[in-house]
Amino acid sequence: MSDKIAVKIGKKEVSIELKRPELLYGIEGIYYDEIIEEKEAYIGIIKKVVPIIYSNERRFCIPAHIQEDFEYARKNNLKITEVIAPYFYGVGDEKVREDKITQKRHSVIEIIKHNKEDKYLCVDCKGRICKSFILGGIEEGESSEEAALREVREETGYADAKITYHSPFRLINHFYAGYKGVNRYATLDILFGEINSDKNIGISENESNKHVVKWIPKEELSDFISVNNNKFALDILLNGEKAYTGDGIMINSGKFNGMKSEKAKKEIEKILNV
Repeated sequence: MSDKIAVKIGKKEVSIELKRPELLYGIEGIYYDEIIEEKEAYIGIIKKVVPIIYSNERRFCIPAHIQEDFEYARKNNLKITEVIAPYFYGVGDEKVREDKITQKRHSVIEIIKHNKEDKYLCVDCKGRICKSFILGGIEEGESSEEAALREVREETGYADAKITYHSPFRLINHFYAGYKGVNRYATLDILFGEINSDKNIGISENESNKHVVKWIPKEELSDFISVNNNKFALDILLNGEKAYTGDGIMINSGKFNGMKSEKAKKEIEKILNV
């Protein structure tokens, strides 16, 4: 994706074709591939003065942690690249245990709506306090969408569903999974969908021993959902997506991946002499 924007560098006004306009959590500015004396540029479309940062490619970066910029990106159909993922750390019985191994996995949260009623597909786990939307791991070779539909089918029996939206936001869930005897460090995608029909093929005895499948009315979800990372997804359902302003774990960030954001920001500032 390319876009020509009006840029004022010093007293000179130029039109620059910038590759990949993006919204992300980073240093706002023009990433420019020519070494010039000026340190700042005025970007007319957002009416801001931003730093010029030398880079091997040209791109325009506005930060996803500012709501007005987030709304601008939505309005202008800019790509949104999340680089700080909200981080959820286990508490109580789910606090990470140092004597257990940690398994990394890529998983999905599926928010599935009924095709005729304003209700959402949920599970109420047996033997532990875990009331959530459908959750599950992505298997090798699967896309997030394929995994979501498989998990809906396996955990609830609904075999005629579709995915309608894949959120640009990912979450990190770091906890002790007592039911597996290991720590889990899970990257969670958030997907939205609905069933096309009430076709249900049933679930296995193993699945039915784990949880009860429930359709929860939209107005009751806030009281039902007990899992914190699911509450983040629920807020998107109820209030729409908005800029994430908190700290978290760096993703899509090259050498900073896996670093806590507060530390990464200090490292970036050192590199850029900000």
